[in-house]
Amino acid sequence: MDLSLLASLKPTIKIFYDDPYLKVCESNVIKFIREGGKGYIVLDKTIFHPQGGGQPSDIGLIVGKLGKMDVKKVMEKGNVIIHWGKVEGNFVENEIVNCKLSWPERYYNMKVHTAGHILDYALLNVWNKPVSTVSANHGPNAFIEYEGSFLKNFDKNKIIEVANTIVNEGKNVKSYYVRKEMIEKAIFNAPNLGRIPDLENYRIVEIENVNAMPCGGTHVANTKEIGEIKIDRIEEGTGTFKIFYSV
Repeated sequence: MDLSLLASLKPTIKIFYDDPYLKVCESNVIKFIREGGKGYIVLDKTIFHPQGGGQPSDIGLIVGKLGKMDVKKVMEKGNVIIHWGKVEGNFVENEIVNCKLSWPERYYNMKVHTAGHILDYALLNVWNKPVSTVSANHGPNAFIEYEGSFLKNFDKNKIIEVANTIVNEGKNVKSYYVRKEMIEKAIFNAPNLGRIPDLENYRIVEIENVNAMPCGGTHVANTKEIGEIKIDRIEEGTGTFKIFYSV
């Protein structure tokens, strides 16, 4: 199915930004499309974070009066969130449904994503110059790919020390929005300073006294929730390196 056809629907209210710890909610079905034993649901509001920005999609359940969806993937087209998964029974547009996150996966992604921002800072701190990321996965088998060479510029033990010092200090993490003209004043110690997208408004995720950067992911409220950041392995590439990490 061409999901861009759903992009013209009313923008979805993204509850996961207002309260990333909310595990259940009631929503109204805007659109339901079946494809065999699977289907697509668009809701007026959702707690399900879509895949994007290196963060995996949430999974969970959507249950209505006549059917249920085992949500396997969540996507965003325009400002519309689309839930996809295995469907039993049926859904009716404008009915109220119950949404339930699979919390262990979501919470792990939150901890890993915040840990990724901390690793960005640890590299900047050790290298004493801005870093740039190439790609990332903030979920199971998490990694961040950076420009440069790790072996020539970094000390693994020092990176781990700096990162876990921030974890153990219990830094508060918050998000907020700023307009384009305020973006340079809002961000600090952020990677990719040379390629910030041109938007009217930016969502900023700030770790207290550590860094602040544009981000569309979900994060923990305090770095102590992460527990410990571990570097599992480092892979050197051609002009880049990947840090595989876990919490």
